[in-house]
Amino acid sequence: MLRVVKVRLYPNKKQKQLIHKTFGSCRYVYNMLLDAKIKAYECGDNLSAYELKKRLVPMKNAEDGKFLKEVDSTALQNSVLKIDIAYKNFFRRVKQGGAVGFPKFKSKHNSHQSYQSSTATIKNSKLKLPRIGEIKTKFHRGEIIGKVKTVTVSCEANQYFASINYEDGKKEVIGTNNGKSLGIDVGVKVFAYTSENKPINPTKEHDLTEDIKKMIKAQKSLSRKKKGSANRAKAKMRLAKKHLKIKNKRNDFLHKISNKLSENQTVKVENLQVKNMSKKAKGSIENPNMRASAKSGLNRSILQQSWGKFFELLEYKLKRNGGELIKVNPKHTSQKCSRCGHISKGNRLKQAQFICTKCSFSANADYNASVNILNSNAVGTTVKAS
Repeated sequence: MLRVVKVRLYPNKKQKQLIHKTFGSCRYVYNMLLDAKIKAYECGDNLSAYELKKRLVPMKNAEDGKFLKEVDSTALQNSVLKIDIAYKNFFRRVKQGGAVGFPKFKSKHNSHQSYQSSTATIKNSKLKLPRIGEIKTKFHRGEIIGKVKTVTVSCEANQYFASINYEDGKKEVIGTNNGKSLGIDVGVKVFAYTSENKPINPTKEHDLTEDIKKMIKAQKSLSRKKKGSANRAKAKMRLAKKHLKIKNKRNDFLHKISNKLSENQTVKVENLQVKNMSKKAKGSIENPNMRASAKSGLNRSILQQSWGKFFELLEYKLKRNGGELIKVNPKHTSQKCSRCGHISKGNRLKQAQFICTKCSFSANADYNASVNILNSNAVGTTVKAS
């Protein structure tokens, strides 16, 4: 069974230089061949991944490309494949009518850099990378036993990681579930509320309030630094570390919650269009910025909850356990009485309280919505165990 595990790397000074040299070489190859593919298209031609790969050898033999011979060759080949994947994703999105996003050139100023190797191995409890050697590695989930397929080396906020894709030689085992069905209503003040009348909120160790304040402070500090100065580079690195800490804490919370909820047979959630929900306020012709401040604050709160990531994690974990994730129509879930079915805006005059104007049923508004979600029919996406 194919598995993926992300580990922390602790390279020495020389190894860091070699890793960044590989980042730069892969970026150079990607940008040069992407430019060639764009120009070929403008001339009515189409360069396939195979034809792009054939250009690697002349690039290495050129006077200004001899440095490419000093890095992992499979990393350069995988950079070419990424161009092909980027184009396929672009045309898929065009066909589906969604947000398009044409393939972009890579920048060395991006705080996240990565490359993929197909010939890396594990030796002496260390990760051995071609042209770099054995790097001190922290396998926090025990030793990896099996054949390593690919390794993606990345650097973010001056910290180094490796995502190892390996075959463990075992048959895929479908986990067990408790046979229950559960409805989940996600929110802003409360992260989620279940149809079992249980709120789900980040614990104290996962609370991001103070971290976000520090991140905003670091952002303001960066904006005051002179562009191109050493102090700006230091401030940028401090800000990147703040962002990484928030990302890690959020992902840890989402993984733990989704892992616990995936014990159920069926989980129903709203089929939310987060991108539409977080659009900028339209305002009016006379006052284009009307409600802009309030809406931007709401948009920030919505995006900080990471509902899309939560549904993504819940989806694959339910599938692994033999369960299913069902997305339902969110229309009227917050205005409908879960007892008598009466729909009215007057049912929810208060944000946290639901009182039915017909049968006087009273309950927590999020709990009432989660019960409606549980009783709703599927629409959009239903992911079952394979």
